[in-house]
Amino acid sequence: MDLHSVTAYWQPTQLNEIGPWQPGWAWLAGGTWLFSEPQPQITTLIDMQGLGWSELEITVEGLSIGAGCVMSRLLEMPYPDRWTGITALQSAVHELASFKVQNMATIAGNLCLALPAGTFAPAMLVLGASYELLSPDGTSRQVSAATFQTGARRTILRPGEVLRKIWVPAANLEWRVNYQRLCIAAFGIALSIVVTAYNPRTHQVRVGIGACVPAPRLIEFDPVPDDNALIAALNTHIPVSDCLADELASALYRHHVTQVLMQRSLQAAIEQGNAI
Repeated sequence: MDLHSVTAYWQPTQLNEIGPWQPGWAWLAGGTWLFSEPQPQITTLIDMQGLGWSELEITVEGLSIGAGCVMSRLLEMPYPDRWTGITALQSAVHELASFKVQNMATIAGNLCLALPAGTFAPAMLVLGASYELLSPDGTSRQVSAATFQTGARRTILRPGEVLRKIWVPAANLEWRVNYQRLCIAAFGIALSIVVTAYNPRTHQVRVGIGACVPAPRLIEFDPVPDDNALIAALNTHIPVSDCLADELASALYRHHVTQVLMQRSLQAAIEQGNAI
């Protein structure tokens, strides 16, 4: 879609070329959402591709994902065999995107868009990810994935800030994970997303929940919960009154299917851990 309000396009090669952030400016990464509908508030696009922020780096300490890294690269890299948790991020790619979108849309862009049904946010929660937020003046701050999204289409990003880098510790990538997503149509908007991470050594469990609530939630267990404890935790952390209700499903239905997905996901994660 043409953005008729945009009158300027800029591709800086250094951050210090940008200067003070102005009203009407917007960062451009993959652009798959940006060009999908009118954006009358935007007058200037600042393309981050020239800044060289598209890295995807594997080290002994963990995984680093740059602001311009497209989703498909998560499916192509050779990871350490012990990084079983990487399948949570790869599932987030498969569950969200068509082939075309996978090769254009960025991981950071999906997180910054902060849609309730975003596929990456619950996975980042259970993997204990942290984000580097960078301002045009070069100052940066580190925040946890759990505090980044505050509501539907709302994050803690300040004007001009960009999610510069995502960091996932190697130890968290060694957890066993299972990704569950339910929607009305095969490629429709999710009614609920549940991602479970299980540590077979310590028997800790983390459950990331999205789509049924405006912003993703994290529920942690130690030791592994039985069904009663799982249901009680869901009712405590996400009561029916917190769930979304729209033309797709009621809050009560979303809450119920979330409970079912939590039970399925936990069982699958544990069985995977026992099999390895």
